[in-house]
Amino acid sequence: MKRLSAESGVTEEGEALLPHGARRGLGDELYDTSAELAQEVLRHQSVETTHASYRDDDVERLREAAEDALDT
Repeated sequence: MKRLSAESGVTEEGEALLPHGARRGLGDELYDTSAELAQEVLRHQSVETTHASYRDDDVERLREAAEDALDT
């Protein structure tokens, strides 16, 4: 991961990406599309595990979108 981060220039606050961080980022993107898809790809035993892991991020994203809509 260090080599790939260095070659691509993709870092987190100047540090090389870590494998779990990459998994977490993938989970965030998949969950935005479909909780069931995220569950399958991440190999969670139940979709409730996926919801428990990613629901807070989804709530935050929705809150920010609502605030943006109200500000315009």
